[in-house]
Amino acid sequence: MKRVLVCGLVLAAGCSDALEQDTTAGQVVAVVNTDPATLSLLSASTFSATAVDLLNAAGRPATVAGRVSVLAVPLPAVDSIVFLDFGSSGAGRRVPLAVGAGAAGVAIADESTTWVANPNNDRATWVNYRSGDTASIPVGPTPQAVAVTRGTLYVVNANLSGSVPVGPSSISWMALGQVPPVTLPTIPLTGTNAQFAVVGGDSLLYVIDRGSPGAGDGRLSIVDPAINQEVVVINGLGELPGPAVFHPSGRLLIASEQEGILEVNTLTRTLVHGVGAGNKPDGHGVAALALDQRGRIYALDRGDCTAPGVVHVLSAPPGYAELETVPVGVCPSAAAAVFTQAAP
Repeated sequence: MKRVLVCGLVLAAGCSDALEQDTTAGQVVAVVNTDPATLSLLSASTFSATAVDLLNAAGRPATVAGRVSVLAVPLPAVDSIVFLDFGSSGAGRRVPLAVGAGAAGVAIADESTTWVANPNNDRATWVNYRSGDTASIPVGPTPQAVAVTRGTLYVVNANLSGSVPVGPSSISWMALGQVPPVTLPTIPLTGTNAQFAVVGGDSLLYVIDRGSPGAGDGRLSIVDPAINQEVVVINGLGELPGPAVFHPSGRLLIASEQEGILEVNTLTRTLVHGVGAGNKPDGHGVAALALDQRGRIYALDRGDCTAPGVVHVLSAPPGYAELETVPVGVCPSAAAAVFTQAAP
């Protein structure tokens, strides 16, 4: 595999604000491929992909987070997390977590720290990706996702036995900067098997409850961080929906390997495209989604996971016109956008 280092990248927190909002100059969408663990950096300007060494990572990474020029990729099989800082000439760091802890969802909190869920020991780990320091706190059962908003950490607990829900999901929360209490307060959720969370442009927390395998009971929980309560539940997401992105138009777009792209209007809090009405690029399901600065959609198509997958680049909703199809690595599973000075 070709190894490249992306040099001269931007680290300043105001990087994205410095760029005009209708340009994708210097923006890349990082696609995590799981078999083997690699990265494909897809230029949002040229729609070309470049393979990047993921520090010889092992395991099957399933999530990724990006902030300005930093990527965080948890490696569940080897209890660690990889950081690539393209603001430091592509420098990378691999940080070990507690043995047997696992590593699921991740959120980058600021210019030096991140949080990652540990589903195997019911904890969440704080990581300083500059120094490599770590510390963990107890959360709820089988944490799968994390989000940071309004100065508060939210950890989404799936409450699983193996892959089967054993009760409703919940969210453990804690104000950042305080001494962690012995037991974190929780927000009960209506759905089960909650595994993904995204903070919307409206500052609300959108949680994807995948439901029970074979039951087709996926749903969306909307949580208001101002009052730390679930305020709306939207049913009809079908069989095991995937991660979501919040589009600047006010639409929540949800990946589904069965239905393609599902759509929720967050202004009216209604399901616009549900089961049987999702957008399926080239007739295929979607494993994950990312957005670029222009609001275009990058939809990951795994294929059969024995050959390279593709990314379908689509125009903004409601059109969803296919603009380009870009080959990436085998079995792409997650994507996040970051900025560089020059696309690879």
